Amino acid sequence: MSEVSRKIEKSLHISQDVVAQIITNCVAEIDGVYSIAPVMKTPRQIWLRQESFGNIRIGLVDDVLSVSIGIILESGTKAVSVSEKIQEKVKSSVQTMLGLTVAKVNVTVCGVHFEES
Repeated sequence: MSEVSRKIEKSLHISQDVVAQIITNCVAEIDGVYSIAPVMKTPRQIWLRQESFGNIRIGLVDDVLSVSIGIILESGTKAVSVSEKIQEKVKSSVQTMLGLTVAKVNVTVCGVHFEES
């Protein structure tokens, strides 16, 4: 008898927009964050009507992610504690949802939002 063996190669491609959306949702859940810092849309994003997720940069090398996020804080919040919460939440969410290792999460405070009276 001859045995037939089949080898099936599988691959999964995850769009950076999916990763950015997960990060956006995580950051929105943290108290003290007003928003993710905005960035100007590129002509390509305008032409293709792509969504801009703001100041989020994602690097991927051998299934290991590094993330940089620019945020705007609400007035009166502590930048260090909010940044640490963002780092923990983003790392655990991305690793749980996507199964990718997150090496680092850099958080940059780009501004503070003051309530107008």
